[in-house]
Amino acid sequence: MRSAVSVLVCLTLLLAACSRAIPVDAVKKTAQPVVASAAPLEPPIAVPAVAVKIKRHGKRSFVKLMKPIIQRENRSIMQDRQRLLAWQKQGVFKPSQRVALQAMAERYGITMQKNLDDQFWNRLLIRVDIVPLDMVLAQAANESSWGNSRFAREANNYFGQWCFRKGCGVVTLQRATGAHHEVKRFASAQLSVRAYMRNLNTSSAYKLFRKMRLSMRRSNKPLNAEFLALGLKDYSGRGMAYVRSIRSLVRANRALVDAL
Repeated sequence: MRSAVSVLVCLTLLLAACSRAIPVDAVKKTAQPVVASAAPLEPPIAVPAVAVKIKRHGKRSFVKLMKPIIQRENRSIMQDRQRLLAWQKQGVFKPSQRVALQAMAERYGITMQKNLDDQFWNRLLIRVDIVPLDMVLAQAANESSWGNSRFAREANNYFGQWCFRKGCGVVTLQRATGAHHEVKRFASAQLSVRAYMRNLNTSSAYKLFRKMRLSMRRSNKPLNAEFLALGLKDYSGRGMAYVRSIRSLVRANRALVDAL
């Protein structure tokens, strides 16, 4: 019994001596790999972004959006036209009326004359006139893919109008090297429609459109979108193919436009 106790005591002393012989640093280094806090941090797992689906316009929703805007702009133009016709008959102007006439002439790119002759009135009246609703809708649908194009969504641009000052709009993805144009940004769809109508009513590219419209006015005929679309040949590099597309859109969607 005494020998067994002696052996146990010797083993205890031997183990104590071994633990003192191992440096503390060696214990720590040995223990490090299994301590979770000492392991290198793994990069966070990337969580795939959830794509936000933007609701696309259908024909009906697009027409319901654009129709009242176009009608509002046409009403404003018609009010200007009726005011001009009244002033033309009047002949004598109050100072406030002359200021308003000058502002309107400048807006439509006509130089105000001291003597307001027939040429002045004719030049102004050929420009201050409406654009048929169904023609505007057909062009907007064509140019903006029924309101679903990048430029319609990002810049409220429904007619492919350009600007030439850096930052004035959205840069096209396929802009040629050395080109400086951008697709113009508008604060609202209404301002896009207003600029488009101003373009048709003032640009030299659409003289034919305005002459055709004037001939219909003089014949006391209602403005016909299919006929007037012939004056849009220079709106696109596609020329008459573009005109045929617009006329086809007018015919195909006439019932929908009338119904909404």
